[in-house]
Amino acid sequence: MDPKLLAVLIGIISGAAGYWFSTFSIQPVLRYRNHRNPVLMDFIYYAQVVNADGLNDEMKALYRERVLANRKSSAQLTAAIFELPWWYMQWIRIKGQAPKEAAAKLIGYSNTKDWDAAHDIEDYIRRKLGLPKQT
Repeated sequence: MDPKLLAVLIGIISGAAGYWFSTFSIQPVLRYRNHRNPVLMDFIYYAQVVNADGLNDEMKALYRERVLANRKSSAQLTAAIFELPWWYMQWIRIKGQAPKEAAAKLIGYSNTKDWDAAHDIEDYIRRKLGLPKQT
């Protein structure tokens, strides 16, 4: 076989394998991580509006934004989790994370109005997503 033809075939096969690996393994992991990080940002940004009862209209609007942001984050996380490769799911299980459970709890968190319950659920979600603890 001609060495030039062999080099071309090896290049095509390597390129196809690299494309397949990056598209079906690396991109879903990056997508999951990109949807995981806004959860932490929402926890920080909406921390003061766990309960909007008795607050002014601006804070009530912020509370409504929190509910919608948590629900959207839960939906995005759930969709991203279904695309994760098996090897990454095993890796995060070894690390003690459970993103499916965290996404489900995020919906419950959006409905929570009690400060103590919200704090407990937030800690659970942070732990299950591998996010840093609240200081």
